[in-house]
Amino acid sequence: MTPIVQRIRVLSVVVALSAATLTACGGGGDDTTGDAQAGGPESYYDNYDQRESGQCCQPPDPGDPGLLEDDTFVDAGMSGYVDAAQDPESTFALDVDNGSFRIAQTLVAQGMRPPPASVRSEEWVNALPYDDPAPTESDLALRTETAMAPSLRDGTQEVRVAVTARQLPAESRPSVNLTLVIDRSGSMDIGSRLGLVKSSIAMLAGSLRPDDTVSVVAFDQNVDLVLPPTRVAEHEAILASIDRLYPGGSTNLADGLRLGYQQARSAYRPGGINVVILCSDGVANVGMTGPEGITAQIAEEGRNGIHLVTVGYGMGNYNDHLMEQLADQGDGFYRYVDTYEEAQHLYVDELTSLLTPIADDARSQVTFDPEKVESYRLVGYDNRAMDDQSFDDLGADAGELGAGHRATALYEVRLAPGVESGEQIGTARVKWVSAITGAPGHAEAAVRAAVPGLPPSASFQLATAAADLAELVKLGGYGSAYEQLRSTSYGELRQRVIVLARRGVPGADQLAALIDGCERGTPGY
Repeated sequence: MTPIVQRIRVLSVVVALSAATLTACGGGGDDTTGDAQAGGPESYYDNYDQRESGQCCQPPDPGDPGLLEDDTFVDAGMSGYVDAAQDPESTFALDVDNGSFRIAQTLVAQGMRPPPASVRSEEWVNALPYDDPAPTESDLALRTETAMAPSLRDGTQEVRVAVTARQLPAESRPSVNLTLVIDRSGSMDIGSRLGLVKSSIAMLAGSLRPDDTVSVVAFDQNVDLVLPPTRVAEHEAILASIDRLYPGGSTNLADGLRLGYQQARSAYRPGGINVVILCSDGVANVGMTGPEGITAQIAEEGRNGIHLVTVGYGMGNYNDHLMEQLADQGDGFYRYVDTYEEAQHLYVDELTSLLTPIADDARSQVTFDPEKVESYRLVGYDNRAMDDQSFDDLGADAGELGAGHRATALYEVRLAPGVESGEQIGTARVKWVSAITGAPGHAEAAVRAAVPGLPPSASFQLATAAADLAELVKLGGYGSAYEQLRSTSYGELRQRVIVLARRGVPGADQLAALIDGCERGTPGY
């Protein structure tokens, strides 16, 4: 399917904040830097209001976008079945983005069903935890599992291909050179955007090591160096930079990234973790504004060792497509946060380990035996496909995996007549370049037909339920297309996931909540 940019506009109700704003203005006292710092990182988020941008005591702008107004999603399409005799190989760059899933959680929390164009099935699958063991000797481990496809009733089998990166102890983590590129444009003047960004910086300042380095660049229509490369030991200097972030103006994202990369390059640490983190709603309206113009600029930096992580904030006038594409081209990953708890999970619990590089240019290829497989279908990864011939070319750009990263892919497979249970029907392979040694790495595992009576693992059940939910939401926007392909429903999905939740399978509760929200939500399109 040709990708179609869907500009999602819906009628929205502007929440009346006038009374709260007037009360705050009449209180007589301004929030001070000391108050925020004394209250900890959360205070920047909790105490944020528009006084910081000179908008105090003004009523809300009735032109402010609603939750799904002026958001930009690009429909990545949905692959069909491939004739194994014509094309037995399926090749794609490994991906660990989960922005699409987090956006869906945000929308259902507000009573909205995610727009079909916002759904990238692999991100819904990869947002959940699985129990695949991490390798201890190799950079990556590969395993496969096959069972009957739970959403199909025609004998189709489903293959789970799971890749896991090895963990590194905290003391082995390389030093960090981190550059934060902060969007301070007028559209960020919301507590869940700039307020949450400020809290994120404060959390980072408290979670990195004293010898790590942090820089802060801010941009609206202008670009400023708020904090030059500074050791984390200078904690107060980093916190003081937070209070120099005032919103207002349009969005020159390209020049903000350009200055960010200059700072990252000036403080570059050979053998260390060199990362630019873009915190934005993705709305670029000055300079180079489209992903094509900006990604050409950052792709080279990614190849030269400075990765880009994009973190999206806020719905309404939000550009999901730009944030996702920037991360892909910048050899990094894409996250979306809308609550303090989610920001804490990312910046404190996950970030330094996820940023620790393990495997560069990681790609997967599954080769099906055309004598045993009539056709197959890769679920998701529609904008991460690679030419089959490029699998062996380690110079071809692919995906990056950090310490503890897990990537899962699902295939629906239709077998040829006469294939025995447990028989090998293909081979899964993974190739990468070690980020630690620079040496090429390779792993492979047999793909086998399902064995009747052998129950699938909890990871298989959770992953397939996430994929089925993603495709139910995605195809729900195309009339009866889903009914032509699937024989499941929200109710059936709920029953599958409730069984896992009762067994205490991690991730099952949040998937069950998303199922409920998607079923009840007002269509977001």
